[in-house]
Amino acid sequence: MSEEQKIPTKEELIAFFAEQVEVKRAQLELQKISTELAVAKAEEMKALAFIAQMTTQQSASQPQPEGTPHTITQEDLDNNPELLEAGLAVGDDIIIPTATQFAEGVPAKKLKKK
Repeated sequence: MSEEQKIPTKEELIAFFAEQVEVKRAQLELQKISTELAVAKAEEMKALAFIAQMTTQQSASQPQPEGTPHTITQEDLDNNPELLEAGLAVGDDIIIPTATQFAEGVPAKKLKKK
């Protein structure tokens, strides 16, 4: 027999299998960690969905003003002095009434700062 076709000894086979057992244990540990991570992510998603649902329910219970949200700029104040008279300043968030509301005389509403 040539050197290339040498049959492994019993000790070489045992060492090879022992190494494979070590590799498989590491793979098993990695799989367990991956499973724990997947469970943790699923629990996080469930909690986030619950929070989103609670937030949506709270938002739905508070009526949203109709109109278009807008942040007051200096140009708005320069072109509309009545905004200054109404106590609005640059950076204030307001809701601009719809055309129908505007025709009915509904004023712009200042949004509360959070």
